[in-house]
Amino acid sequence: MNTSTKAGIAGTVGVLAIIGLALLDPLTRARFINEVLITWGFPLLLVIIIGAVLLATLASEKIGVSVLVCVLGLGGLVFYGMARTYNTSLEYASTVQESKDEMPTLKERAPFLVAERQASSNLSGINGQIGGTDYLADSNHYSTLVDRKGPFNPGYAAIINQTIALTGQATGKPCLFDEKHAGERMDGWLGNSLTRAIAAKDSMLIAKVADVWGYCDGDTPKVVVPVTKLSGWINPVHVPAGVAIYDGHTGNVEIRSEVKAGELPGPVIPVSYVERVNASLSTHNGDWWTMVTGQSGLTDEVKDDNDPNKDNHSAFSLALKGEPGSVFASPFTSRASSRSIEDIALLESGHVKAGETPTVTLYHLDNPRQSNAATADKIKADYSSLAGWATGLSVQEVIPVSHDEWAASIGLNQNVVYRVLVKADGSSCLTNADGEKIRCIDAAGKTVGASGTETPADGGQPSTMGAVNALSNEDLARLQSAVTAEVLKRLTQK
Repeated sequence: MNTSTKAGIAGTVGVLAIIGLALLDPLTRARFINEVLITWGFPLLLVIIIGAVLLATLASEKIGVSVLVCVLGLGGLVFYGMARTYNTSLEYASTVQESKDEMPTLKERAPFLVAERQASSNLSGINGQIGGTDYLADSNHYSTLVDRKGPFNPGYAAIINQTIALTGQATGKPCLFDEKHAGERMDGWLGNSLTRAIAAKDSMLIAKVADVWGYCDGDTPKVVVPVTKLSGWINPVHVPAGVAIYDGHTGNVEIRSEVKAGELPGPVIPVSYVERVNASLSTHNGDWWTMVTGQSGLTDEVKDDNDPNKDNHSAFSLALKGEPGSVFASPFTSRASSRSIEDIALLESGHVKAGETPTVTLYHLDNPRQSNAATADKIKADYSSLAGWATGLSVQEVIPVSHDEWAASIGLNQNVVYRVLVKADGSSCLTNADGEKIRCIDAAGKTVGASGTETPADGGQPSTMGAVNALSNEDLARLQSAVTAEVLKRLTQK
């Protein structure tokens, strides 16, 4: 054996040793298995085969054959890449069942962005910064994870549970993590990494930061990480695999392969999985070419810059009304050109069993509803007499609550003042903080009172006390100043 051969063997052994040592780390091992062997394993195998054939033809000095192999190989890889992407979308889309029935009624919720902004007001005395906020539909709470400040991304500091009525401000109570025994979080470094702790339990589990949420189990903070596993090799797809639960006092990580409805207060299906299913509906009622050219399919993406749902446009976590259970509700429009809401997909989110795909039902609306931006503009026009539009009052979050009804909020950044129930035919009703109807608009655009009787032609209300009671302190002060100025003006004129 010559010197060069020995050097080659030694180099190969050294590389394998380095790879072997790296794979001793559970997170590195999990990423190698999922991202290299499963996700890219088949494409890499094709590249190796094509490369080996090309080297063989070059060694035989058959230039023409080598060029042919190179062209066919590259063309084959491009074709495989496009086919794989399309077939993967078809696999996710196959889990969606169309229904001709009316969609079930859903419970309303306070706007997500208001809950996110209000969480900071409950940070007093906590050494941390606001992380992700999630709505826990099964318990009707908003929950916010608070990241502990410090180098190398130490663990979570607290979880803030917020109770938010449909109007008004939130009441929040934090539960604190034990800094000594629970120092991991999802994007933590080395020993602070909750992702690594989950991988140590099962190398096949895939955990994403975007899917994490927390809740307070009494005074004990619990972090819930819905996880997935990859299924298949030629066209690998993600399949829900249960949840990982992190105890904020002991630091223990528990893996549950099955969670029944009601056992946990929030969703046990990853939001990232919902996003994959939603994206797959670009294949709806079309083929590969119409999908690529945007001539067919559905999308949950925002099409208007002034859409009130722009920052949180889909996968609304909502509870079923009149029966137990929760869903991710996603409104859809046509990819072709329409901005009207034509379909709603409901994905069951409260229970999971490893290896089983959740039930997804697509409901087609008999009366498509105009876009969120157009709906918000109509609400502003119909209720233009409300005090505060010029000082920051805005329409916040339009969500589906039944087959032909949508709920919208009107308020300031951290305070919801009114609720509006909008129907597909354009009619709507405005309610105040006490749930009292202030005014309604029928399908013809005629203003009617809370009792259904027509109001005066000038748009006056049969009763203004409800509207006054619904005003925030700031708006009430502005109204009082305006009334005082008007009274003084009239007295001066006399």
